Amino acid sequence: MGSLVSTRSRHVFHHSAGAIVIDDGRCLLIRRGHEWAFPKGHIEQDETPEDAAGREVREETGIEIALDGPLGSTRYEFKSHNGTMNRKQVDWFLASRTGGDIEHEPIFAEAKFVSLDEAVGLLTHSADRQLLERAIARLGARAAAPAGAEQ
Repeated sequence: MGSLVSTRSRHVFHHSAGAIVIDDGRCLLIRRGHEWAFPKGHIEQDETPEDAAGREVREETGIEIALDGPLGSTRYEFKSHNGTMNRKQVDWFLASRTGGDIEHEPIFAEAKFVSLDEAVGLLTHSADRQLLERAIARLGARAAAPAGAEQ
């Protein structure tokens, strides 16, 4: 599934998945250069977005997760150094940490859990801040639900 190339227009479509991982009221972020974001990556052939989100978080940060539901998708475009126009869709999931220790991939400068307030301040892109706000609202609704209530 990962990338599809249109030979007529030199456009490449990327389909990725990622997760907003929450552990004890803190959020998992990764930093590449000066950019702070959530872990995400390409969906491989015959892989579901849910499976890709879990795999990417594990590969990029060493953290194991359980998905707690979808948070929607983001879409954006960017131009590669060779002039190719890229369109990307990222399917996002709310997740909780089930295990693992932070051990980030070498392409990242760091990975860490930070408070939700700190995460809002660190995230580079407004779309990521909006996703975190959606996740916080979902977490708040769950905390406010009576015991045994359907989510």
